[in-house]
Amino acid sequence: MRPKIIIVTKKKLMMYAALLIILVIAALLLFAMRDSGVGLPSAGYTYLKYKDGTYVGNEKTEQGNIRAEVVIKEEKIKDIKLTEFPPKYINDNPTLKDEIPQHLYNIIQNQDVVPSDSTKNTTYILNKITKAVRNAVDQSLIE
Repeated sequence: MRPKIIIVTKKKLMMYAALLIILVIAALLLFAMRDSGVGLPSAGYTYLKYKDGTYVGNEKTEQGNIRAEVVIKEEKIKDIKLTEFPPKYINDNPTLKDEIPQHLYNIIQNQDVVPSDSTKNTTYILNKITKAVRNAVDQSLIE
């Protein structure tokens, strides 16, 4: 067998360099468009559709159960009622009594049932309420 001798000329080298530069630019553009969310729904979330009805979601805490009843009409959250809530949380933090209705109102206004990440006790409880609402809303997803 004869060994193949590959000769790289200046013209071929320039062609390979140009091809490499084009590939690098294409990869950078692809990653830049992906990170900016171009072509994706807002923030990369898929828009979900919900069945109308009343759904109940539960979330356990160390003080007891939180139960949320969620009413969905026209594929949107219209009302949220807490049908079960550990009273110890309100006894320990009286301001929570005013924060919960505002939190539920914000969920209804923004249609946002994603809990935030924080370690404050109040936020912990509000996140548990949000998770109970999310559990109820998940039951209504149209697949």
